[in-house]
Amino acid sequence: MQRRYDSQTKHPILVPVTSFCITALIIGFIISQIAIMDRKNQRQHAKNLIQQISFNLQTSLNEYYDYTQFWKNYIIQNNGNVPNFETVAEALYSASSSIDSISLSPNGITAYTYPKSMADDSINLFTDPSHRDDAKHARLTKQTTITGPFAQRRGGYSLAIRTPIYTGKDEDLNSFWGFSTISVRMADIFNEAHLSDLKEDNYHYQLKTINTQTGTLDTIDCSTYDALDDPVSTMFAIHNAAWTLFISPKKGWVNYTILFLEIIIGVFVTLLMSFCFTALWLISRRESTFKKVSYLDSLTQLQNSRKFYEQLSDLNSKRQDFAVLYIDLNKFKPINEQYGQRSGDELLVIVAKKLKNCIREGDEVFRIGDDEFAVIIPNQITINGLSNLMQRIKQSIERPTVLGAATVQITAAIGYARYPQDGDTFEAIVQSAEEMMYADKTAIIETR
Repeated sequence: MQRRYDSQTKHPILVPVTSFCITALIIGFIISQIAIMDRKNQRQHAKNLIQQISFNLQTSLNEYYDYTQFWKNYIIQNNGNVPNFETVAEALYSASSSIDSISLSPNGITAYTYPKSMADDSINLFTDPSHRDDAKHARLTKQTTITGPFAQRRGGYSLAIRTPIYTGKDEDLNSFWGFSTISVRMADIFNEAHLSDLKEDNYHYQLKTINTQTGTLDTIDCSTYDALDDPVSTMFAIHNAAWTLFISPKKGWVNYTILFLEIIIGVFVTLLMSFCFTALWLISRRESTFKKVSYLDSLTQLQNSRKFYEQLSDLNSKRQDFAVLYIDLNKFKPINEQYGQRSGDELLVIVAKKLKNCIREGDEVFRIGDDEFAVIIPNQITINGLSNLMQRIKQSIERPTVLGAATVQITAAIGYARYPQDGDTFEAIVQSAEEMMYADKTAIIETR
């Protein structure tokens, strides 16, 4: 021990250096955890954002899908004819400001278009390079397709929502009538879904879809063509198409300005805490010879047996009236053996709390053994008062206690003694209380 003391005295620099290193590691760990948590929160916020946007996109496009289904049902009900096309198309066109055009293509050849200003010469969708793959795929799968973007005459881009129409019940190729197509302005759809708001929120985004014909990942819309930094993504289905929205912050997931400030603060705190630890160590070294023996039981945080006997001796020397309760737990050891020491320790802590809740203000509880406790009552108390207190303690301890997944029940044997009625020394008082406790324990065993 002397050698260790000399070593620390000769090398005092070890204490501040060690405390600085340990503190630096702790502060560094805290800063890294804050950065990780901040990144996690940012990514979760971004995930929630794109999930909402994807839902908005699905909702918007489903509305126009319903328009193509309307034409399908309309043509089937009219036995393949298209009466009053202009009137019906005008009503649908007026219902939504995002529709660019409405067209019907019997046998794949565009014959009806609204508004007329958008009409081209009859286009054969099965031979036109821009539409043939999509048209063949839709006729083969009998499913609605969404393709694009296509350049609009009035500027901007549009998406084509195309539904194949079969007039026969079995929808065989012989009953294939043609297509109903709704062209919607892409900018309007994305504005409705608040996709462009991502740029205002300092995010870059890329909306992509898998091209069912080529198998490539094609870009539908984006704020940049550059590769995104570790993006958050969500995939969602729109009929035959699988779309994926990718986003990442324009300045990256790490805010280096905040991180730099955190590091500066961390260095300052490290130096301050290192100084404090060193100062405390010096104070502790100087006062080590005057340090008192601890009177606290480390498990239950009750005062221990050393304090118990010291306080009894003090009361005895002052000739002050007092009473002692000696408490021993029954069935504690089987519980400790069955459920383990950790559960046993937890039970002792609970018992300690119960005892403190039972005593009066001014009374003190002690843990004086493994499963033994004591109470000092530093005032006069009647036999009836002691009986009531012991009954209250027994009832409290006997209540079932939950230890993890198990519920256990214990009892307590209690003895008491009063000064000076039961002895003129504190040793005699403790012995008398202990003997009464053992008598109580025997009585409990015999009654069970």
